[in-house]
Amino acid sequence: MIRIVYDDIHWLHRGPVDHPENPFRIEIIVDTLLKKNYWSKLVVEETVESNIEDLYSVHSREYVQWIIDECKRGFHYIDSDTYVTKHSFEVASRFSSKAREIGYKCLREKDIWFILARPPGHHAGFNGIAMNAPSLGFCIFNHVAVVVKTLLDHLDKVVVIDFDLHHGNGTQEIFWNDNRVIHIDIHEYGIYPGSGYVSENGGFRARGSKINIPLSKNSGDSVYAWILKKIVEPVLYKYKPSVIVVSAGFDPFIGEPMSGLKVSDKVFHLYGYFFYQLYSDGVVKSIVNVLEGGYDIGLRKGFIAYLEGLMGINRDYIIDYKPVDKRVYESLVNIMLKYHGLEID
Repeated sequence: MIRIVYDDIHWLHRGPVDHPENPFRIEIIVDTLLKKNYWSKLVVEETVESNIEDLYSVHSREYVQWIIDECKRGFHYIDSDTYVTKHSFEVASRFSSKAREIGYKCLREKDIWFILARPPGHHAGFNGIAMNAPSLGFCIFNHVAVVVKTLLDHLDKVVVIDFDLHHGNGTQEIFWNDNRVIHIDIHEYGIYPGSGYVSENGGFRARGSKINIPLSKNSGDSVYAWILKKIVEPVLYKYKPSVIVVSAGFDPFIGEPMSGLKVSDKVFHLYGYFFYQLYSDGVVKSIVNVLEGGYDIGLRKGFIAYLEGLMGINRDYIIDYKPVDKRVYESLVNIMLKYHGLEID
């Protein structure tokens, strides 16, 4: 069963009409689901009343209070590209509290979840801006980190997979020294937030737990298929985590305004269907997806392709494999063998 979290409260976090992170992003998804008659096949849930303690599990009290104070000032930019309104704290915190609830529920209900969160969260670190990034990158609170923190109260290992165009620097920072969190992050090299080098593989007691895969422009479907087969699949079968947590960003899609990676619907379906197979075979018990990026065609086509995969719709796409760039490949070979005992051929 797929449970989707939608709450029209997200409209209250709204800036200029030309800002890429706007309410119409979610409505694109809903409209497409309705047109394909998928909406009725999903269990739709709203957010829950926010609990500030849920935020303290991943963010400092000073940062949370700063956001509260900034929102009291009404609409304005808190950095070069991130805005808040008087309602933004309430909106973002409700999605985080729902993420906390799902973190508990997915341990016993064994469903597939998709949180249509706004604003997104994977760039938000413990004190806000993470790892020397220039801004918060549209994010306020890290919903994925809240799910993971909740799961760590009950599980020995959690695997996070982030396929957003941009590196999930906030998530990486929060779990930098936690070897219980395997964080696989696929992203475009050399763009915001300026982190995610393959050499960033975890703190002193968590070496190898952070697997960054920076990709050059025009990498396309073949490289993503290789990553799934050679990195994601072996890691998941080795650790067999009860729950997979996915930072699902659809901005790598070909034609998305920020993307140079040129990924098609075939890859998003491939990833979704692979996760579905793990779920249906009982390798994992639950999958929690949280929406990150995606601003136009990626939401119209990439999101739906991924969801169809999660629903078990098999498209039988054939995609050739092409390895990542040589320098990244050699580093990944070393990390996978040294820290995970896995060989990449």
